[in-house]
Amino acid sequence: MDFADDYIYDGTLEGFLTVAVKCFRRHRTPHSIVPDHIVAGRPEERDYINVLTSNKDADKLMELIGNVATAEATQNVTDYFLTCSRNKEIVLFTYIYKALTIGAPIAEDYSDKTVIKIRRAVEDLYREAQSLLPAIDFYTSGNVSTAVIDPRNCVLPIISKPILRRESLEDVALYDKRHYLLLKRTGEEVDIVDVRKMLVPEIRSGEDVYKRIWLHAS
Repeated sequence: MDFADDYIYDGTLEGFLTVAVKCFRRHRTPHSIVPDHIVAGRPEERDYINVLTSNKDADKLMELIGNVATAEATQNVTDYFLTCSRNKEIVLFTYIYKALTIGAPIAEDYSDKTVIKIRRAVEDLYREAQSLLPAIDFYTSGNVSTAVIDPRNCVLPIISKPILRRESLEDVALYDKRHYLLLKRTGEEVDIVDVRKMLVPEIRSGEDVYKRIWLHAS
């Protein structure tokens, strides 16, 4: 594939996968793929191509990875995207390209530098998730339980099910202040919401989550 364009996307996995699809269609290897919130407010360093997210394209690419490679390969894509690894988008683009060209062997090729990097980062992701779970301190007001976390990796999608299985919790708001994500359960409705565009003040405690986020987000 030829080089090299710079892309921005909305910061979601679906947005990143849309960029990957665009690159494959153009037969061009990206120079950079950057979330739009990283670029926002900075002087224009490059002529970025802004790619609008297509859930259809994202779903098709994930399905293709699973068919050509393995379910483990698609899980690696999902998990590695949650890590705080530097230049993770380019590493992940390289992994997807290899998965589509090499096929099933890529997921277990532990001699491949890209696979090694992804494997180590994902292991670190799950270690952090497991160590964080027992340390979460919930503040309870009425039937609402709220807490704040500040993990390096984006562990909220991983710890959400164990958190919500806790019988003592009813309505829940667990806020990841580093990644601006809110795990929110209201009745039977569960969602992970990006609150980056809200005017979110400094959140230091579960009580802050309740007063400054929950009462507005609910």
